[in-house]
Amino acid sequence: MRKIRRKQKKQMALITVIILLSSIVAIMLLTPGFNIEKIKVHGNSVLAEEEIIRASGIVKGVNIFGVSLGSAKDNIKSMGYIESVKVKRSLPSTIEITVVEEVGVAYIKAEEGYVIITADGRCIDITDGLGKDEEKGETQNAEAPQLPVVRGMKNVTYRVGNILKSEDERQMEALIACLHEFSKYGYIFDMSSIEMANLNDIKFYYRGKDLCVTVGSTEKLGYKMECFGPILSELGENPTGFINLERLTYKKEELPKPETEENSTAEE
Repeated sequence: MRKIRRKQKKQMALITVIILLSSIVAIMLLTPGFNIEKIKVHGNSVLAEEEIIRASGIVKGVNIFGVSLGSAKDNIKSMGYIESVKVKRSLPSTIEITVVEEVGVAYIKAEEGYVIITADGRCIDITDGLGKDEEKGETQNAEAPQLPVVRGMKNVTYRVGNILKSEDERQMEALIACLHEFSKYGYIFDMSSIEMANLNDIKFYYRGKDLCVTVGSTEKLGYKMECFGPILSELGENPTGFINLERLTYKKEELPKPETEENSTAEE
């Protein structure tokens, strides 16, 4: 008999807790005090706050517990330029969105304009023109970042948010290795183009078209870029000519203009 009464008391206590929790949840869902009044965005510099909020699908006025944080996170991640995102509730009525943006380091020519890619080869945006006209040196698209153009890639396909694909996997691996090392040592934003047609003769044009730097293959690429700095510092402010980082040599000669034919790129 005592066991039965003890069991009944436990059941009654459990039912009471369930009713209490259900009442609390109902109050939180129905109380206007928990409706979203503010949506705050942190960490953005490239993307506008309004764009991120719109992409999240979260709107003011709805109950803070009625929104899916997971769906909002996935929606924002699909925008491009987003490396990571966190979405959380800040009771009683604020949603906090914190993003870490990816950095574009180079362009690749596309049918729609130019694909902006990260150091790991991810497409994060498509712009209709470069920051500067390569031939005239004039501003072409003031809002586009100043980045080098990658040339010589074979049949590259792309989709915003995804890693680029190429029919030549070795070429794509070499490109990513170059982008990582050029970015790591801080030289990539002073390059005008990166030539990838020959994987044994990779080269880039630095600070315009007056200095051509031959990298050769990607073997010992980190060491080659370590050597580039001291060589560059000895040449003064406006160096011209050829630097060969495989042989660690420099020749001061007038450069022929780099090829202007754009890469063959198709949308996936």
